Amino acid sequence: MIFLRAECKLSAALAVLPVLIWCGANAEYFSSIHEMSNVFIYEQKMLQHIQKFIADNERKLDFLRARLDEYESERSEAQQWGIAYFESPLNKYLLSKRLTVDWQRIENLMAAATGEKPLKRLQRLRQRDNMPKPEDLTGTIDGLLRIQFIYRLQTKHLAAGILDGVAYGMQLNAKQCLEIGQQALTTKYPELAHAWLLEAHNRLSSSDRSKLLPHILGQLVQVKATLSDSRGVNSTLEILKELEPSSGHHHNYEVFLQAQTQIDDLTLANPFKEHEPVPEDLSNLSHDEIYRYTCNGYIKKTPPEERNLRCGYMSETHPFLLLAPLKVEELNRNPLLVLYHDVIYQSEIDVLNKLNRKRYERAGVVINSTSTVSKKRTSQHIFIAATRHKVLRTIDQRVADMTNLNMQYAEDHQLADYGIGGHYSQHFDWFGNSDLANSKCDEMGNRIATVLFYLSDVAQGGGTAFPILKQLLKPKKYAAAFWYNLHASGKGDWRNLHGGCPIIVGSKWVLNRWIREYDQSDLRPCDLWDDSVFNTS
Repeated sequence: MIFLRAECKLSAALAVLPVLIWCGANAEYFSSIHEMSNVFIYEQKMLQHIQKFIADNERKLDFLRARLDEYESERSEAQQWGIAYFESPLNKYLLSKRLTVDWQRIENLMAAATGEKPLKRLQRLRQRDNMPKPEDLTGTIDGLLRIQFIYRLQTKHLAAGILDGVAYGMQLNAKQCLEIGQQALTTKYPELAHAWLLEAHNRLSSSDRSKLLPHILGQLVQVKATLSDSRGVNSTLEILKELEPSSGHHHNYEVFLQAQTQIDDLTLANPFKEHEPVPEDLSNLSHDEIYRYTCNGYIKKTPPEERNLRCGYMSETHPFLLLAPLKVEELNRNPLLVLYHDVIYQSEIDVLNKLNRKRYERAGVVINSTSTVSKKRTSQHIFIAATRHKVLRTIDQRVADMTNLNMQYAEDHQLADYGIGGHYSQHFDWFGNSDLANSKCDEMGNRIATVLFYLSDVAQGGGTAFPILKQLLKPKKYAAAFWYNLHASGKGDWRNLHGGCPIIVGSKWVLNRWIREYDQSDLRPCDLWDDSVFNTS
């Protein structure tokens, strides 16, 4: 391989995490941009049914007319943005909210004899398998909170439609901020919950103040109790009692207040921060923290670690490459991590798009040989055999040229689509002994290497993080990353721990090629010693 120049890295140690692979599950709305764009079409039909219902109930549907104007205004804005509208997690949240909570209210109002026909049509649309359900609304908020937590985004900016410094022109109202704050508390983000509830309070309008303020204060009491802020609980509870003197649930916090014999005076001087300070020493962190700080850019290679890395053209693995050499960028030398540029073409991506249409399913994880859907991995995927289309076989021949490995016993092509805040937390691609025994085609050996094709650019976020290598690969359309999962001895290489960082804005579409060990001995011979003992840096 002829190299000219590039970048590099190296770092500390981490323990083994469960191998994350796929499992079958029904398609979801929030975990795929593909599903979201499909249901957006159905919403137009639902609006048409509302229009018919209004015509049948002109005298009593002033409320429905108001909702229709609101929804059509939002759709008009979405149509002006085009497909980019769905790249914002805030728009995804608003759309999923309309199609769950808000549409349920519409159904209740339409449940009258004069509107039976449009009501039944609307209900048939909402009962489609790929329409969002209440758990999908929860998933959209989870994705938004995950983005905020990992990338250390400020609540006031998110509520104003500013995502990592880029303004997208939408605003969240007080009720929506309240809903996000409630879920933040449920999902163990009390500091973020506190910030969202304060933002809900700041965004109260005169028309909804009397209705929402008691709910906001009630949630603030609960959050402050979770954060052990006894003074904050006491002061907020007093205001709440004045607003709702007859409510009995205020007494739930009396025991908490009595147990707090010492009030921390620093609470008022140092209000709760949305995000903890960045540690001065980033080398001694937990698994989750090192992944998070790699995703948000705080952990990265130093210039001395990058100095000896190279880039250039590769031509020696196949005679054809003498005519069309591959552009290769070396990202890490030991263990090897490289990025091939321009190794898949738009015409091939178009074929892949046709092959996977309407067949996605939720990806899951395997831990202790049991496959389950998990928040560790929010995406949808599909497996396609190489025999399905000649383009898949062409891609495999190119992978063989790129890696100098035998593709005959590689796994099926895996196409993955990442949705709202879509991510895939840190994991290894190689199997542990028990997982390998229960995997498909275990007789073909472990996953010796991975090739990850990027089939789309991502506007913000969505990188592939290698925490131990201190490397963050930004998705670049038509490029492909390559790394070995195993040492030459066949043992799993823990240094290639990696994960897909959450998408802030955009859609991430990738193709995975997992190559098995079988029949690779001539191409990657085993050493006479256990190289995993020596390859620890």
